[in-house]
Amino acid sequence: MNFLRFVALVGALVFVHELGHFLAARLFGVKVLQFSLGFGPRIFGVRWRGTEYRIGLLPLGGFVKMLGEDPEDPVPTADAAKAFSSQSVLRRALIVLAGPLMSLAFPLLLYFMVALGHRTLTPPIVGTVVPGHPADGKLQPGDRVLAINGREVFSFQDIRESIASSPGRPMRMRVERAGQPIEVTITPLSIKLDQPLDVVEFAGRAGIAAGFALPVIAVRDTRSPAAVAGLRTFDLVLSYAGRPVTRAIELERMLAVSRGSSVPVAFVRPVAINAALGGFCDLEVLDPGLSMLTPEPGDGDVPSRTGIESTDLYVADVPSSSPEFAMGLRRGDRILAVDGVAPPSWEALREALLDDPNRTHSVSFRRDGREVAGAFRVEREEFTDEFGQRFRRPVFRTDHWVPSPLEPPIENPHLTSGAVRAAVQETARALGYLSLAIWRVVQGRVPASSVGGPIAIYDASASTAGEGVAGFLRLMALISINLGLLNLLPVPTLDGGHLLFFGVEAVRRRPLSLRTRRLASLAGLVILLALMGLAVKNDLTRRFDRARVVNDVR
Repeated sequence: MNFLRFVALVGALVFVHELGHFLAARLFGVKVLQFSLGFGPRIFGVRWRGTEYRIGLLPLGGFVKMLGEDPEDPVPTADAAKAFSSQSVLRRALIVLAGPLMSLAFPLLLYFMVALGHRTLTPPIVGTVVPGHPADGKLQPGDRVLAINGREVFSFQDIRESIASSPGRPMRMRVERAGQPIEVTITPLSIKLDQPLDVVEFAGRAGIAAGFALPVIAVRDTRSPAAVAGLRTFDLVLSYAGRPVTRAIELERMLAVSRGSSVPVAFVRPVAINAALGGFCDLEVLDPGLSMLTPEPGDGDVPSRTGIESTDLYVADVPSSSPEFAMGLRRGDRILAVDGVAPPSWEALREALLDDPNRTHSVSFRRDGREVAGAFRVEREEFTDEFGQRFRRPVFRTDHWVPSPLEPPIENPHLTSGAVRAAVQETARALGYLSLAIWRVVQGRVPASSVGGPIAIYDASASTAGEGVAGFLRLMALISINLGLLNLLPVPTLDGGHLLFFGVEAVRRRPLSLRTRRLASLAGLVILLALMGLAVKNDLTRRFDRARVVNDVR
């Protein structure tokens, strides 16, 4: 099955590329002798209207052979006007250019087909507002965003894209809250993003998310009403006073009006089972429970009257190999301050640590009602991106637990137009990155070991098996763009080399000598064989490295 997937992938890309040459040749009246998918001996072929359509034994390429394309081929006098060599420099250039352009345009169709699968969207409803971020105090959970800067909004993805594209710039939002329209203005933070290939981008961030936080609680104090009732941090509340609870905001509203009386609280509690399934993995199961909570009377806030607060700043997972674990941080600890400043949210905590990774950060946290202090420096890890560039980047793997499932999806009201827009954006983004990747290789800033060949394509096509048709089409789009760009390189025997010859011919007003073209083609062939050898070597090295890792694990 993997081999058939590989053949389909390569065959489709070769067909599209050569179809560009074929259609351009036919458009200008050039006679096409052969249209071949694959090289080597013919395994199938038909002849129609003077052209032989064939399939070769080796499915790693293809070609379109035109009359008069080789200067040494005889051209019948009757067909002289149909010969490739008889065409003007501009026409010959367009015929050659049509192949790479077809490869670069084909992803538009592929990404369009992928986007057509997005028949449902996440509704444009704010589920979570992160404290300390631009949206805090201006947007509320449950707000439905209707328009941004006068442009109608249909999904949360539209909101996310608008915010990301507006770093540091005010945004006017028309919002529906409790059935009433209101206007708010938010200025997203400008966040620096280090992308592969030494690309630095800036994106906006407002501090909102689509998912509504589940009613997972944290118990502030061991002497609080919640602790006395037997509730614990990370309990997930199912009902309060007999009323089902599905969101944290609902539980907060119930607690806000609950005073003095004992109220039944149904919950489930995560219980860790280490080395479960015969030591295969660690699990957490949800153990049901029921308690009677008696909030204190008076006008105090919910945490002070009940001892219940959000789990946002509570540590849920600390990797045992991390410096924060060595400092003493453990599950259930509540972060109080970093470098003397109380973080408003976990997101702000993470940003403070990663924005200044070279500093030793002082951290204070609460455990079992007492305050503990420590210090650590964020660790750095070796990272190799998909282009082979190596980095050392700061990481903070300690995490909290605030589960926030998405709202039920809605029908995509603009499926076709949205798919067109997505196809253009994805193609432009891939084209930009792959062009830069090739330039980085030429500069020597991306190692030659990142170059891949047929085996890498085979492995990539096999790896998309679990991603369905969409994953396969995305891979095809990327390789098609790569094929188009590589063919435009000014290397003799490639389309870009022919275009270079035509450019010289246009300037000199006569073609290069046959001997010069032959020598250049020979040099180009040597370069291509060297690149192919390097690609195959890299492919085999990666294969052996993966096999060695698997054997070491065993």
